[in-house]
Amino acid sequence: MNLIALLLLCFVILLLAGIAAIGLRHDCSLKSQAIIVIVPFLDSILSHLILEWFGLGSTTVFVGSAMFGILSLLGIQALLSTRRLLVFKLAWQQLRRRQRQAALLMAGLMIGSAIISSSLIVGDSLDETVRKEVEAAWGSTDIVISGYDSTTGQVVEIPSTIVDELRNQDVDAVDSIQAGRIVSASVETEGGFAEPNVPWFALEHQEDAIIGSTSNGLTWYELEEASRFSNRSIVVINRALAEELDVDEGDEIELGWFVRSDDGIERTTDSFLVHDVVSMANQGQLAGTTAPAVFTDLQTAQNLQQAGQNVTTIRLAIQGVDQTRNGYSPLIEQLEEALNQTINAEDSGLQFLTDDGSDSFTIASSQGLGRIQASLVRSIKQNQSNLMEDSSLLEVLQVPLISLEANGSELLTLADGDVNDVVAEEETIWHWGSGGFGYERNDNQSWVWRVPSGSIITDVSIDNGYGFASYDAGLILGNSSDEDTTARLLKNKEIVAVELNGEEWFALEEGQNRSLWFGNLANGSEIPLSLNIDAPSTVLNWDLEYNSNELFLKVEGLLSIDYYKRAWSGEETNFVLISESEWPDSQSSSPSVCATGKGSLVNSEEAWCIESPGIIVRAIADGSVQSIRLPILSDAGGFGTLPQMFFAIDGDVPSLNVTETELMIGDRLQMISDVANGSLNASGLFQFAFGSDDSQRLNINGSFTENDQLSQLSELESVVLGLINIRDGETLAVAEEDERSMLVFGSVSAQERIAIEEHLNQLVGFEEMSLSIKTVKLDAMEQAEASSGVLSAMFLVFGSFTIAAGVLLVVTIVMMLVDVRQKEYATVRALGFTRSDLRYMTMIEGSIAAFFGCGVGSLLGMGLAWFIGIGFSSVFANAGTDVFTFHVDSSSLASGWFWGFHLSILTLFFSALWSSRLIIVHALKSVPQRIPKHVPWAMYIFLILMAGVAFASLGLFFIGGQGVAHSMWILFGCSGILLVMPILFWVIPVLRARRKIDGTLPVFREAPRKTIGWSGVALLVWTGLPSSLDPVRNDLVPNELSFILIGLVQVFAGVFVLASLAPMMIRGLLRLPKLSSGPVLPVALSYPLQKPLRTAVVMGMFSITVFSVIVLSGYTLQFDNYSSSFVEESEGEFELMLSSSRSRPLQLEGPVEEWGLENSDIDQIDAVGRVYRAQAFLEDDQETRSPYILRGVDQGFVDHGGISLYIWDEGLGDSSEEAWISMYERTDVVFVDASFGLESSLDGTSIGIFPVKVGENITIIDSKQPSHRRVVTVGGILEQSSYLFSAGVWMPSEPVIEQYDGDLTRVYVSVSPESVASSTFDNEGVSYYEAAGKSKDEREAAAELSQHLSLDLEKEGIQVSLIAEEVALIQSLVLSILALFEGYLSIGLIIGIAGIGVVTYRSVSERRKHIGMLRAIGYTQGMVMRIHVLEVTWVSLLGILNGIVVGLLFHIGLHSAVWEKEGASLVLPWATAIVMFLGGWILVFLATLGPVRAASKIPPSEALRSSS
Repeated sequence: MNLIALLLLCFVILLLAGIAAIGLRHDCSLKSQAIIVIVPFLDSILSHLILEWFGLGSTTVFVGSAMFGILSLLGIQALLSTRRLLVFKLAWQQLRRRQRQAALLMAGLMIGSAIISSSLIVGDSLDETVRKEVEAAWGSTDIVISGYDSTTGQVVEIPSTIVDELRNQDVDAVDSIQAGRIVSASVETEGGFAEPNVPWFALEHQEDAIIGSTSNGLTWYELEEASRFSNRSIVVINRALAEELDVDEGDEIELGWFVRSDDGIERTTDSFLVHDVVSMANQGQLAGTTAPAVFTDLQTAQNLQQAGQNVTTIRLAIQGVDQTRNGYSPLIEQLEEALNQTINAEDSGLQFLTDDGSDSFTIASSQGLGRIQASLVRSIKQNQSNLMEDSSLLEVLQVPLISLEANGSELLTLADGDVNDVVAEEETIWHWGSGGFGYERNDNQSWVWRVPSGSIITDVSIDNGYGFASYDAGLILGNSSDEDTTARLLKNKEIVAVELNGEEWFALEEGQNRSLWFGNLANGSEIPLSLNIDAPSTVLNWDLEYNSNELFLKVEGLLSIDYYKRAWSGEETNFVLISESEWPDSQSSSPSVCATGKGSLVNSEEAWCIESPGIIVRAIADGSVQSIRLPILSDAGGFGTLPQMFFAIDGDVPSLNVTETELMIGDRLQMISDVANGSLNASGLFQFAFGSDDSQRLNINGSFTENDQLSQLSELESVVLGLINIRDGETLAVAEEDERSMLVFGSVSAQERIAIEEHLNQLVGFEEMSLSIKTVKLDAMEQAEASSGVLSAMFLVFGSFTIAAGVLLVVTIVMMLVDVRQKEYATVRALGFTRSDLRYMTMIEGSIAAFFGCGVGSLLGMGLAWFIGIGFSSVFANAGTDVFTFHVDSSSLASGWFWGFHLSILTLFFSALWSSRLIIVHALKSVPQRIPKHVPWAMYIFLILMAGVAFASLGLFFIGGQGVAHSMWILFGCSGILLVMPILFWVIPVLRARRKIDGTLPVFREAPRKTIGWSGVALLVWTGLPSSLDPVRNDLVPNELSFILIGLVQVFAGVFVLASLAPMMIRGLLRLPKLSSGPVLPVALSYPLQKPLRTAVVMGMFSITVFSVIVLSGYTLQFDNYSSSFVEESEGEFELMLSSSRSRPLQLEGPVEEWGLENSDIDQIDAVGRVYRAQAFLEDDQETRSPYILRGVDQGFVDHGGISLYIWDEGLGDSSEEAWISMYERTDVVFVDASFGLESSLDGTSIGIFPVKVGENITIIDSKQPSHRRVVTVGGILEQSSYLFSAGVWMPSEPVIEQYDGDLTRVYVSVSPESVASSTFDNEGVSYYEAAGKSKDEREAAAELSQHLSLDLEKEGIQVSLIAEEVALIQSLVLSILALFEGYLSIGLIIGIAGIGVVTYRSVSERRKHIGMLRAIGYTQGMVMRIHVLEVTWVSLLGILNGIVVGLLFHIGLHSAVWEKEGASLVLPWATAIVMFLGGWILVFLATLGPVRAASKIPPSEALRSSS
């Protein structure tokens, strides 16, 4: 790229130098001409090298080198040509003599370059802000190695041995390696303040690794040593967390985090002493400079997090690598190879199990679902002959079961295999053991509850369809009429006995405060009662019985058993001691058919007998087995508690190979084999988890119980029900082909074992461990720059309008100065100057002014950017972060200078080209330059250029793709108009008129005006043409470039029309009786008519600025109007939201009373809605597939109205609330966010992953098992704001939880409408959002409840937020940024006002004689003043009016293309239009008042004597 730019630079400079040398061929020798060509060429090359050495960007280097090459070309001509030297001296004298004119020109150039540099510097500052945050977040860390196991939802634990071996690999470019643990924790202070989600860093100590900044931080080694010699856990916190929670060094805080154990994920807490508070710098992800963070030494974190010697992250610092994707690619490949060599089979989770004294061994996996990857299994089988000669290989796939049916009866229904008792009620059979209890109804519906690990059920009581179970953490209530309801009472109390009588219950609490509890299910009461007995200190067993309105109590101690009773009539009475004989006999006789003597009669035909392996259903008549019941889970010894399962077998053991659809059963199914009609229906646990209800029919064919080949799997006999074919197993277990749970090798020698392990060591690598190598710093920089780049791009786009205004100001000044110096140019031409000399003189003057003016202007742009940066700092502060960094990149500063110079030089060149063609006699006599009677050659060049643009745009239209098609079609039409209109209204009429003999029609005089006017009209029609009238445009989609192009064309087209219509408008005004009588108006409007080009440029300067302000103001107003309903749409009838991430799901499943709220008044909460989040793939009818969010809602959410729907299927209900209820009751209907129904305002594509309509189907595909698909119908689309705040596919919670492994991440809370904040609540800062329909009291009550919930829940890692404030914050940020852009665009208006002031000042100076003549013939000072006021008013108001009208029309078109599709009504910025019209005119009047008053006071004699 640099070489291409250098070659292009050489070509441009050589071309310009060659043209200059040819022009001096008569004045210079051939040698001098050669020097004129070579010196600028060498200077530009030297400049290119120097600018590159300074580190400027390639584009800046190019334009800068071109600038210095042009300056060298102008200067070398003066050194080698005496003629050019004379001209140079004359130009220098003119600059010194006409200092005001030079200053005026430089001022215009300074403004233009200041705007360019300020726009670029603002972009630099945004980029630098991003870069500093990324640097602060990652410090020296460039690459992070870590992993996430999607099957378990947990981070991958990396053994420390991998870190050590990776260091030994000595990978090139890796400067240092630092391993550690990074988890998320909650932090709570003694004062009750809490932060729910704070990153906890624990890294290895390294020589230069510092926690915090170098000024006040400490090393990881210092923290490790401090922790080693401390008698308690210590922690370092950063300044952000200290200020957030108001803690300091020496204070105590409590951390809460989650640990992974055999029982699942558990939350644990510990208290820490704050050892130090550091300012944040150079720490890892999520920290940065303003986010809270905590730090401990690595060993402390490993111990507390029960992680052994494992780490979760390996951080690499890189040196000598280019910070680009291409630069990192070779290094990533080296790291992948190093990790693959480092990681062995055991590191990846493979386990090698051997039996002492046996020649067999087993390979299993502890990762994910406990399966060996298919690729490893295939490799073992393919290389079996090489790895082991005479050994056998048995492949085993575990198939966990969720359901097993025989004759229509579900067999897996027990909570515990060791059943203690069975109770039969009219429609329900209850069963329980020490591990859990449950029931089964006659309609085959069942319910079970298992006690948490480490606890046992102490007592069970059944009555009237209810069942109570007591254990060491309370009571569990089961309801046979509702299998979905499980209630928990007396939470965290050690209950040892329970008795149920109808809806009343009694429970006995053990512990330090022994007490009796009474409750009523009807009213939900829980009342403690006095015990009042002398119980022994050690009680072996408690028992409660209720009989005949009396409550009996049995207390079994070490040496005695005591019996008590008390009368119960609802009032408090005392227990009295009774004899054993008074104890009520509640024992029921067991059916005689039960071999163990334990069981229950279910009906007149069946009895449920408690027999191994669980419950045997026997016929009362003959005791024959009718069915069995087995536990859902069983204890598998060293493997823990596992679900019942089949084994799918394949391999070298023919006796265990099972034919497809057949089943070899074990001991526990022997009893059912004779009565199951020879078959069972099985459903896999993973099938159900992935949303499939399919079952597999299996035919019983023999038993495997006597086969010695399964001796190594003896510990799994308690959960293995049978053997099935491997293909059936892959289906039921949702396993990939060749994916296995275990590989069992028989007759294997020690050498063969080693060979197998080494073979697997060669195969496994970082991918098998689910590790990834991420270029975190580069990723973060690219993502952040993409975000800031949007702001930078918007700023530059809108700034381009202001830059255009600045360019027009320069053009105005140059044109005015050229007009002033017409006589001077004519004089030097008369003295012998050639046109080339005149152009050279103008270029010398302009280049000197541009070189210094643009350089100073670029520095002024830095100051302007600083003021804009203050605005961005304010915007960032409103977002909760004050991190905006003002930064000036040398390339941006130089770009303002270089680009400003080139814009100025181009303007000056064309002005010089125009002025050099003046007619000397006419210029000396001040005769206005006449329009030539022929078609100027410049017109032919223009037509050729437009033809080229038309063909180029048409070509790009066909080959450029959809991204540029619309823009190219618009450009093709515009260039076509500018090609055809001059031919029709200038070229053809002039050529035809020249052929006439009399020549009476002055066609050539009207040709320019008609051409400009009709071109403007045609351009307005073309750009404003509705798509429906243009079949080509109707199929195209506009983008940003299209809108910018249309806007600029419409502005200048309006100026064209006004400029051409101005004479007719003036003549029309003068015909009005009230205006035609005075002498002021005709004189006032004559000057703009005399200088039409200058007038058009000034009008364009106003128009383009006012247009951009109107468009942006309209966009802001439209967004404000469009987003005004966001609050109401986003919160619905809820006010608060409790949230967390999927890695730390909310533990708020139970009722509000169980949340442990201490500060919050739960009476203010009238509804709670839970939303579960999961990830899945969505697919439409066109098979377009993309990942998206699923949101599952519970009953409470829909019962409270959900959130607003924009449109829904009328069959779901008449209102949004009814539609939510209908959706929840169905499993085939979902709601989607508005992105699925909206189109992008830029390219017309769907904002969502694909467009859908109500009534269309979409397919939800499980991301972990793509074969499982759920086809649903879109029943409704949420309101417009949902794609910002509530994105996702909304559906009932059950499938999201069970099929897609959804987690509770949102809980919506509604405040009762009657709620009122307490009298002590400070309502300052509460936003009321009256448009959302909530009362003031309700808003204040919600704000107070939010504060209290934060105190209660943030310590648990839960974020509490007011929905309205979260939504309004985003809305206000967008509006603030748009307001900042409006302010920047207003600079263009100031430029326009400055331009009109300059024009007025100069027009006064150049028209002094004219003013003197007016005064001499009787015009008073007031009349002269009114002449100039009317003149500037005419020019400025026409320009402002054109900008307003075109801006409003453009806004209407923008609404039609963008906002109307999003359901927003049209809102026009009338207020801004009026302010721009009146305010602009007032500012113009004030800016020109000084020069106008000065003009009116000029005495006639002085004006007539003036030579200027």
